[in-house]
Amino acid sequence: MWEYSAGKQICFFMIRVKTAMKDVLTGLDQYEVFLKKLEKEIEQIGDDRIIIVYTDIKHFKYINDTYGYKVGDALLQDFVEEFMGKTDIIICAARVYSDNFVVANRVPPDYCSNEEFRDLIHQLNQDREAKFREKYLNSRLQFCTGISVIDKNSRSLDAETAVSNANLARKVAKEMESDSCVLFDQSMMEGIKREVEITSSIPKALAQKEFQVYFQPKIDTDTLELIGAEALVRWQKPDGSFVYPDEFIPLIERSGQVVDVDYYVYREVFSFLAKRLAEGKKVVPISLNVSRVHLQKMHILQYVKELLEEFRIPCSLVEFELTESIYLDNTEQALELIKGLHNMGIKVSMDDFGSGYSSLNLLSKLPIDIIKLDRVFLKEGEMQESDRIIISCVVDMAKKLKITSLCEGVETQEQSDYLKEVGCQMQQGFYFSRPIPQAVFENLIEEK
Repeated sequence: MWEYSAGKQICFFMIRVKTAMKDVLTGLDQYEVFLKKLEKEIEQIGDDRIIIVYTDIKHFKYINDTYGYKVGDALLQDFVEEFMGKTDIIICAARVYSDNFVVANRVPPDYCSNEEFRDLIHQLNQDREAKFREKYLNSRLQFCTGISVIDKNSRSLDAETAVSNANLARKVAKEMESDSCVLFDQSMMEGIKREVEITSSIPKALAQKEFQVYFQPKIDTDTLELIGAEALVRWQKPDGSFVYPDEFIPLIERSGQVVDVDYYVYREVFSFLAKRLAEGKKVVPISLNVSRVHLQKMHILQYVKELLEEFRIPCSLVEFELTESIYLDNTEQALELIKGLHNMGIKVSMDDFGSGYSSLNLLSKLPIDIIKLDRVFLKEGEMQESDRIIISCVVDMAKKLKITSLCEGVETQEQSDYLKEVGCQMQQGFYFSRPIPQAVFENLIEEK
């Protein structure tokens, strides 16, 4: 009896161990098991190459939030079936976490080049995207893939480093709009060093006031007068050189430091407005940008309230801009933020309107005050008839919803004249002014 019971216990233990080696949802290896298998393959590598493919599903969170976790799990299972299609060269595969997957492929020398393999994966991604978008009714679904290669010249790489390289390439792919698949190269490591250098410099740059607020004017379409501005941050180092926004802003968003930088800008703008009011000078409303990071903890509402109490400026002099993508990815949190700002008497605008896929649906859900039409509607060169029709319809729709319209990216008189023709109330763009330093902007305010 004892022996039978012990046998059952041993059998049960073996089943549990075997199960623990596999991901329950997908049946793929656990990541630790995958690394051990890959390590053995690297040790035995000959003329073949081992190609690591690391993929995630961009906007997967949107599926879970919109359709529920059951649909999200089904999508992951479908994806794994697609992901494992090339079984003849796959050595091992794992679900790293959530929607992140990695596959190791053994590729013979005459199979294809590394670049051809990348092109193959890129095409597979596009095919999968079309199939999944149709099935899951989400036109924003996208697969982002990074690839790293191990051959006899790089067999000194350990499994974890090889996967890390593929993952780094995936992150690069995720930031690109035109390419969903990127092949790792050593220059990416230099990029990482640059990122570390920038993010580690932020606290000191804030303390030394290296960040400066620039203002881009907003113009009344009918009168062509200055009626407001958007506050933008610029980083000028002590030696006079600039770190450009398209380099440092994505980094501080990923590191969470964007909150500190935003709060710095908010305080500078509130102080600027309060100082001019105290001196009896003319002021115009200033709009401030909100990063998606703020929606994670919602401390922003308390901070804005404290600024209003400290500087005692009319709430009508500040406005907050949230990009369309923030609304799409964080609808409930965005709604909470809008309501909180409205309770203080502050207006809210939707920036980059029309750059996403669900703009019209959002307008029916969110009580925004202003829409800023994305610059994509104002293409370079002569305006196309299709663009004219879209702008006209959006402006007319905004009027009917009692939402103010502003078009950004205005660069020509033709564009400006057309916006006036269709009744767009405000304009912003290089045709009127680039972002300018505070001193230049103050002179502009004083001019008629």
